[in-house]
Amino acid sequence: MFARFPSLLVTTARLHLRPRLAASPAGPSPRIKIRCSPRAGAPHYQLRARSSSRTRIVAMAAAAAASPVKEVLPPPLNSTSEPPPLFDGTTRLYIAYHCPYARRAWITRNYKGLYDKIKIVAIDLADRPAWYKEKVYPENKVPSLEHNNKVKGESLDLVKYIDSNFEGPSLLPEDPAKKQFAEELLAYTDVFIKAAFSSLLSKEAVSEETVAALDKIEEALGRFNDGPFFLGQFSLADIAYVTFIENFQIFFSNIKNYDITKGRPNLQKFVEEVNKIDAYTQTKQDPQLLLDLLKKQFGCSSDMEALPPTLTSTAEQPPLYDGTTRLYMSYICPYAQRAWITRNYKGLQEEIKLVPIDTADKPEWYREVYPKNQLPSLEHNKKIIGESLDLIKYIDSNFDSPKLTSNDPEKQRFAEELLGYSDAFNQAMIDALRSKGPVDIAYAPFIDDFQIFFADIKNYDITEGRVNIRIFIEEINKIDAYTQTKQDPQVLLALTKEKLGN
Repeated sequence: MFARFPSLLVTTARLHLRPRLAASPAGPSPRIKIRCSPRAGAPHYQLRARSSSRTRIVAMAAAAAASPVKEVLPPPLNSTSEPPPLFDGTTRLYIAYHCPYARRAWITRNYKGLYDKIKIVAIDLADRPAWYKEKVYPENKVPSLEHNNKVKGESLDLVKYIDSNFEGPSLLPEDPAKKQFAEELLAYTDVFIKAAFSSLLSKEAVSEETVAALDKIEEALGRFNDGPFFLGQFSLADIAYVTFIENFQIFFSNIKNYDITKGRPNLQKFVEEVNKIDAYTQTKQDPQLLLDLLKKQFGCSSDMEALPPTLTSTAEQPPLYDGTTRLYMSYICPYAQRAWITRNYKGLQEEIKLVPIDTADKPEWYREVYPKNQLPSLEHNKKIIGESLDLIKYIDSNFDSPKLTSNDPEKQRFAEELLGYSDAFNQAMIDALRSKGPVDIAYAPFIDDFQIFFADIKNYDITEGRVNIRIFIEEINKIDAYTQTKQDPQVLLALTKEKLGN
């Protein structure tokens, strides 16, 4: 029995760090700065309280339980790595160490003591091997499980599959009421994740939708009184949520200066108790790495411009021609995004004020501002200028700061050719998305939205075989002026599917 559960053979030493911080009636909540220095072969954590909103690492990083038995994990496989011998009788769990979805299956495998039964195969998502999609899992996502000459995917399905098909402690209680509640919780996971990300990817304060979702988790954790977890004792419901709760605690603390456990004692207790479970803590990653990955992927930053709320049909019109330069735009419109990026790149956040318009509930007065009733438009020097490409040129020519046009005549000519081709390119992409047939793109200058849409709707990677486009995507995501305008990919995808009738 104990051979299957090596952690039972030793006394588990855990580190509990509870800094005493003086409460302050005003100002942001104190943050915890973590410093690690070696001491007799064990980590020694020094904590310093700081009230600066720029501190990146939260206290929960230090709360990871120290397990005396630690699995030696294999290095991630990249595009140059050879594939493992498929369907040779070995059960393999393909994961990415930092992926919260993949960690669900990883935690399940650990909790059931299946270290020797299920081998970990780590995948580098930034440099994914081509063979993973071609030979292992056509969906090209993690996690996936190779078992009995089949490959299965979807993280919640894998949690159930591993629990049902392998030995070890069960993750689902016999109590019918708890089983039913578990299914309700699993069905709510996507709603919770989307609600939380909506605030992280917004430049505004934490939304009511996010607060309501967190409050629902708090309420759910109080449903049963026989333990600190969703079903009382640790179960698959906790596995479904814990990696996201961990990530959101890090992200909200650093990006929004918001403590998701404040005023939520059940959630606070959940975090404390789950960090005593080795199966979970063995999968934890460096909080700074997770934070950097989020910022790189979505352009999140604690120093973001505070953006104004979107104006609807009931909103009052701002004073027209009062000397203020205004850019009328929509946060989700790629045409408006062109002018927005230009304004940001030139550092004109103070000179050009944003006026976001709700395109689904457009104010009547906007037609009086710009008779074409389209976005974007620019109010400047008692005139209104429209058309996104014209606005790029206008803002570049009429405002100071870095120029977006080259003095090289050859580059100027090529720039005009590219601008002239943009409408044809966009139409070709839209036509391809509307079609029911396969996609064949000979040349594709990168547009962020199309990468999302083609990957989801057509299962087509527009960067595959196009090295220059891939490099372009990597480099443009390092430019703050661009990443500050990025929106939630799921929101963009849902809007596009609605327009296309998919």
